[in-house]
Amino acid sequence: MFLITLTSDNFALLFSSAMAVVIVSLMLFMSYRLYASNRRHAYRSLLTSLTFILIQQLLQMAISMEMTPNSPVLVFIGKLLQVYAFIVINFAVFELYHRKRPRTRLWFVGLLATGLLVAAGDILPEALSTDGPWIGGFGSTPALDGYLLLLGPLFVLMFAPHIGQPRKYMTSLWIAFTMQLSSISSVYWAPEAAIFKTIAGLLPVFYYILLFAIIFERVVEILQSVYRSSITDGLTNLYNRRYFMGRLDPLLKSGRPVGAIFCDIDNFKRLNDTQGHHKADGVLKQVAAMLMEETDGIGLAGRYGGEELVAFVVGPASAVAQAAESIRSRTEKETIVTISVGYSMASPGDTAESLMKQADEAMYYSKTNGKNRVTDFAAMGRSANPAAVPQRRKG
Repeated sequence: MFLITLTSDNFALLFSSAMAVVIVSLMLFMSYRLYASNRRHAYRSLLTSLTFILIQQLLQMAISMEMTPNSPVLVFIGKLLQVYAFIVINFAVFELYHRKRPRTRLWFVGLLATGLLVAAGDILPEALSTDGPWIGGFGSTPALDGYLLLLGPLFVLMFAPHIGQPRKYMTSLWIAFTMQLSSISSVYWAPEAAIFKTIAGLLPVFYYILLFAIIFERVVEILQSVYRSSITDGLTNLYNRRYFMGRLDPLLKSGRPVGAIFCDIDNFKRLNDTQGHHKADGVLKQVAAMLMEETDGIGLAGRYGGEELVAFVVGPASAVAQAAESIRSRTEKETIVTISVGYSMASPGDTAESLMKQADEAMYYSKTNGKNRVTDFAAMGRSANPAAVPQRRKG
């Protein structure tokens, strides 16, 4: 057993370090899980920087509790770890928004190398001196302290304009700057003033809380983006076929009135061949946007494949018919193409596949009977001899 006696200075350092260890451990766990599931370089950088920070804070805890002697060598190692962690964590935050480019890598390596040279500048004068033991040079690190102070404003200029949360990010850097300025003041300028030690002891907690908020918010954005891209079509931003059908099936089982709309752009292949893919893709996006607008709040729009766009509308047959006609007329007026449209109301026992097949057949009837028109599947069956109704080509 050993007795731990904490002075006010030690208690402030212990409190700050203990809180930082908890917050950094949470960030480290989150980063590890992210890196394990998606080995992005940014997550690896986060892991590295947070490991540096955790080691440095654990070292501070050990020193404050007198479990480790407060030797000049340990103080120097802790300061160097703090500098390296600060550099790596800021580049990691930048990488969460942008890929690291050659120029960014050069800055990264250059700042790390500069930190090592600055650290050597703190040791060499004492090491070359014959007046005392060279190890005394580890006790004072004015060059490293000054370097760490300058890194905050440097990162404001380098990264703040390119981060999606500029206010939070700049606030975190100014907290880090104030924290380091207070630490320098308490050591070199006014060692007798307790206020500087208090500020230097408390600000790390706020810094790591804000850093956690920045990283967490960005990770949520990334995960939302990944999920969104897995359920939508990259060109039109409409929901993809798998997600669309997955949403339609539960609606049919619920028994609510629902109708499916099937649209096909007329002469789309000819548009592709004569005016190019870029023009055709632009038209496809225009029609998709109209489909989204007309079904907003009453249904869902999706891309079935190629130039085939689909939607379902929850409501009576009149609402489905109105939406289908509105899509057709707007396409004719607002774009350089027309569309053939078919729709079908769900009946008891219909599945998503059977309902979409009916709407598809109605669309094909429109396509083979003049194009640029809307056909109701039920009316198509009543007004024509079934043998004479065109059947949709396979493939």
